[in-house]
Amino acid sequence: MTLQRRLIFAVLLAAPLAWLIAIAGTYWRASHEINELYDTDMLRLAQQTIAVAALIPASATSVPAPAPARSPASGDSGDAGLGDLSVAIWRNEGAPLVLDPEALQFPRAAEREGFVDSIVNGVPWRLVYLDDPSGQTRVAVGQRVGERNDLVVAYIASQIVPWLIGLPVLIVLLIIAVRRAIKPVHDLSQQLERRSPDDASQLEIADVPGELRGLVKAMNGLLARVAALIEQERRLTADAAHELRTPLAALRAQWDVVQRTGDPAQAQLARTSVTRGMERLDRLVSQLLTMARLDSTNHSGFDRSVDWRAVAEQAVGDCLWIADRRDIDIAIEWPEAGVLPLPMAGDETALTIMLKNILDNAIRYGPRHSQVRLRFSAAQITVDDEGQGIAPEILPRLGDRFLRAAGNEESGSGLGVSIARRIARNHGMLIRFSMRDAADDFGPGLRVSIMRGA
Repeated sequence: MTLQRRLIFAVLLAAPLAWLIAIAGTYWRASHEINELYDTDMLRLAQQTIAVAALIPASATSVPAPAPARSPASGDSGDAGLGDLSVAIWRNEGAPLVLDPEALQFPRAAEREGFVDSIVNGVPWRLVYLDDPSGQTRVAVGQRVGERNDLVVAYIASQIVPWLIGLPVLIVLLIIAVRRAIKPVHDLSQQLERRSPDDASQLEIADVPGELRGLVKAMNGLLARVAALIEQERRLTADAAHELRTPLAALRAQWDVVQRTGDPAQAQLARTSVTRGMERLDRLVSQLLTMARLDSTNHSGFDRSVDWRAVAEQAVGDCLWIADRRDIDIAIEWPEAGVLPLPMAGDETALTIMLKNILDNAIRYGPRHSQVRLRFSAAQITVDDEGQGIAPEILPRLGDRFLRAAGNEESGSGLGVSIARRIARNHGMLIRFSMRDAADDFGPGLRVSIMRGA
């Protein structure tokens, strides 16, 4: 069931219910006011009758009921009638002085005074009893209850008829109002339905109702994230295609040399080149997959403390083969006893990749027969090598995808630092590059610092 149908059904139920409640309230209020009005008139008539009764001779015992009076020919009595109102007068214990035929049936009820609801000849009557100050004269004024009910019903009927006519009109107007109120939702749905899959432009929010602005803002945020992911995928695909083209072309050329050459030395050299190209290609594909996985995830809410000793052991172990090949020593320095190295929560597997990439770069691009130092402290992690460093114009660009300084003999793809920075950012950390001078305890060279972000 759509939201529009739910609102229309709610209106169809609520409008008649509200109408019935209003009718019930009107009936109760009208009954109260009409009863109060008639009771006031009956009480005033009883008081007037007490005053007039003093003029009746004491010797009178009974007054016969007069014949119904005829209306003058020149007059118009309208809908007036006296059959629903009667008056009785009692003197001491004598028979009533009857002013109306119906009053002959009124009970004297000497013990009652004020208003009484009674049944006279099977008909409900409303009676009011009043005694004069001497207690010798008693007056009863009665009115048929049906007269009051007829007036209440007539009043309610006069109200119900316009309401019955107006209720369908009200329901139609409410349905139209609901449809107009839901129209922005339909417009938004159609706008999204007409969009192409790669259209990540922001939705217009100026003419959106206030109730939908939160939804539209959330959708705009989602579209922005989707656009960023699409752009990352496009950039990664383009970069990967560009980077894979070179090693594949080199492998094909070297393989052709192996197939066609008759010189064993040249064939061996070509095989060596093919092997190195395969290693570079394997490393490139592995880093591309790692980068794609990091681009598609956003880690947050880590709940496990990082064991940096285990992370360092794994990262150094993964770099030993290249360190042995280049005859480079890896020195690890830990803080003094009782001080935790860079306490934080995170993903140890990802942090191992981050630290391994930083160490791998320091080993690959540092001078042979040198040393790389990995130092831990409570505030940061630093990796130092004994190389000549990096040109000042390249230093700010470190971490860009596929960036490699010219003149490097080692194979690489330029993704290691970019991957490390992405992992650090997911953990709320920063990676900074700086040059050490000769005054440093480790001598001049490049320093990579890993620290908490601002």
